[in-house]
Amino acid sequence: MPMMKLQSKHEQSGFSLIEVLVTLLIIAVGLLSIAALQFKGLQYNQDAYMRSQINFLAYDIADRLRLNRDNAADYVANYTVPAAKPAGCDENAGVDAVNDLLCWRTQVYYALPPTSLANITAAGSMYTVALAWTDREGTTRNIEYTFQL
Repeated sequence: MPMMKLQSKHEQSGFSLIEVLVTLLIIAVGLLSIAALQFKGLQYNQDAYMRSQINFLAYDIADRLRLNRDNAADYVANYTVPAAKPAGCDENAGVDAVNDLLCWRTQVYYALPPTSLANITAAGSMYTVALAWTDREGTTRNIEYTFQL
């Protein structure tokens, strides 16, 4: 008579609860890591956008100064970005230091957060555009552009 194999009631079929929990833990850690990377990527993207806007602003005022070299001293100013939009910019006006500063200040208002600083200083024929703002993390950032007329 052939021998019959006895079946044990304790044979495993499928995963145990511990294996499932460990797998879920590994997946959760992976998903949290991906979310953190995405958040940091967005943060760095915002910083890069802000720096490109500041670069544009500095070159814009430098071009305005070069167009109006005779009145370049009139562009020297210290400016704090207000909470409300500044008025008085006329994009169709000719080359005029007062109007150029008003238009530039409007651009600064749209590009930088309130209470940011935008300063234009002169030392002979060397002009410096200094822009300072506070980022999302509360860190004050400063960028200076120096150029010669």
